[in-house]
Amino acid sequence: MARLGVFYRGGFDAGAYAVALYHAQLTAARGGHGLCLYTFPAGALAAAAARAADEDGLLVFGPDAADLDFLRAHARPSVVCEQAADGCGYVAPDNFDIGRTAAEHLLDLGHQRLAAALPGSPAQLDAYHGARFAGFRDTAAAAGRPLAAADVHFGPKLADSGRAAARAMLAQRTLPDAVYVQNLPMALAAYRTLLEAGVSIPDDVSFVGTTFTQLNAPIPTEHVSPPMTCVTFAKEEMGRLGAEHLIAAAEGRADAPLQELLPGVLAPGASTAPARR
Repeated sequence: MARLGVFYRGGFDAGAYAVALYHAQLTAARGGHGLCLYTFPAGALAAAAARAADEDGLLVFGPDAADLDFLRAHARPSVVCEQAADGCGYVAPDNFDIGRTAAEHLLDLGHQRLAAALPGSPAQLDAYHGARFAGFRDTAAAAGRPLAAADVHFGPKLADSGRAAARAMLAQRTLPDAVYVQNLPMALAAYRTLLEAGVSIPDDVSFVGTTFTQLNAPIPTEHVSPPMTCVTFAKEEMGRLGAEHLIAAAEGRADAPLQELLPGVLAPGASTAPARR
């Protein structure tokens, strides 16, 4: 029987953690394997792993650069969740593909002028949202629909940024045909701001947001009117695939590290529609 350790960095804001952990627990329990939970401060994964010497494998959430260096040199098998880390085993969203999926959906509907809103600034984007934006931007450009600078809106990962982005769109002479907002609080706030201003979604603007599975609560984007079309990824797969790999490694059935990117998944709603001719 394998023993797995789940290591979670304190303060790490991972929307997928609870879902991934639940499915890791299910996978371990179904095979009769053990699973223990540990927390660690940033940069202290090595010390936490030393205190968990009996664990056969490490499933890790939120490691920083020093923690990743430790994993690259550590003898026990490990899988980093939600972050594609060079030289480590990982299972993470394919963020470029998530952005691509959003753009392809809107382009397939015939929309020509696309807009985006995302956390960060033009000079500083994290790898997570930066890759999603690159997938959206590059797909639109390849289809002959490049994003105009005025149609890209940045701000902190807060509802206020979503409201600001929507107000900036409303202040323009014409609205974009379609909008993609990468962060859930930003998307919900932008959605409400547009609707309260009298914009008809999807008749005036098609709107794509982002969503995430929750264990014990409804998905928020299903409870707006009209229900929001979103792009997400299979968060449950992070825990399941990570646990399966570590169990296989403990049993001598896995030689190479797991390196898995989870593609974008379109969650259809009623906030997108074919472009009006």
